[in-house]
Amino acid sequence: MASRLPFLITLAGVAVLFLAILFVFALVIGAMFFGGIEFTGGSMDAGASATPFRLAA
Repeated sequence: MASRLPFLITLAGVAVLFLAILFVFALVIGAMFFGGIEFTGGSMDAGASATPFRLAA
């Protein structure tokens, strides 16, 4: 059993890493479908909202 311990720890680490990457992909895909992230056409809104925050120099 002691010889399998490094393999099991490595396998658990790979599984956690895989699930974390899968979770991030699910968040991005879900945000694209439900309007959380606007990948196209959002730059005009970002530029318009930045104008009131100019420094008064």
